[in-house]
Amino acid sequence: MLLWYDNSMKYELQHRLIRKLINMKAQTLLKAKKYTGILPFLSGICWGATGIFVRTLENAGVDNFTIISCRMLLAALITGICMLIYNRSLFHVNLKDLWLFIASGMIGMTALSIFYNISVSSSSLALAAVLLAMCPVFVLFLAAIFFHEKITGRKTGCVILALTGCVLVSGVFEKGGLAWSVRGIVCGLLACFFYASYSLVSKRMTQKNYHFLTITFYGTLFSGLSMLPFSNMHTIRALCTPAYFSYTGIMFVHALISSVLPYALFSLSMRYMETGKASILASSEPAAAMIFGAVLYSETPSLLSVLGLCFTIAAVVLLNVPEKDVK
Repeated sequence: MLLWYDNSMKYELQHRLIRKLINMKAQTLLKAKKYTGILPFLSGICWGATGIFVRTLENAGVDNFTIISCRMLLAALITGICMLIYNRSLFHVNLKDLWLFIASGMIGMTALSIFYNISVSSSSLALAAVLLAMCPVFVLFLAAIFFHEKITGRKTGCVILALTGCVLVSGVFEKGGLAWSVRGIVCGLLACFFYASYSLVSKRMTQKNYHFLTITFYGTLFSGLSMLPFSNMHTIRALCTPAYFSYTGIMFVHALISSVLPYALFSLSMRYMETGKASILASSEPAAAMIFGAVLYSETPSLLSVLGLCFTIAAVVLLNVPEKDVK
């Protein structure tokens, strides 16, 4: 009788402990949900900081292709380690879908990085980021071609608003304004086009229920491998020596901040909010790039540039808000 009583008390205590842990976890999730809006906002800031690393490494004599290959391979290494710790089954992909991962890496990420780096080197950080922020505009037209999505009057208006914003940020109408170049603008638009292409390929892989870590790992891996033959191997070997340890650290942080963290933060936010809301909050990228450019490179924005930035962000916000929510 005493043994039965002891066992019943033991089970009762276990059930109480389990219920308490469940309640604590639920309360923690509710508290965490209040602050999830900061996740896509932080991812936008991370993307906006990309130009800082590109300029720092280029000033040190590292060429564009080497920067991209090192960034992508290090990002694949970091993501791969996370997958090993989190879930090794994420490495598994269907061979029939392998071409999607190759396309996302070699065509999407590689081309995007090449043209974005050139745009950053040829124009202001703000202009390069604003041009890249026009990705939804390209997605709009590509989706209409490949997925037969309807182009509405509001979407057309957003395109005009975004284009107007980019023209204002470029400084083309200003005397003594920010320096701009045809090369920087063309490369920025090409980067935006390939970013949109990558988004559509990623959407297809997401529809096939691939984890965001799997998409990021194979995309960065194929991108880095495709750029390796065009990279300066002498520079890569030098970066592995103690004498260039500081630049190796910059490469590692570049991969972490420009590739791994923003994708992870943005994908994590999807668990708690709608995709449209997350995309709106992630539009902090061009604003962050403008601030970084002003503080670090004396790229003081003019009133027209700030107005153009607001136009572009407004266009991105309106494109991500469902038609029925706009009155």
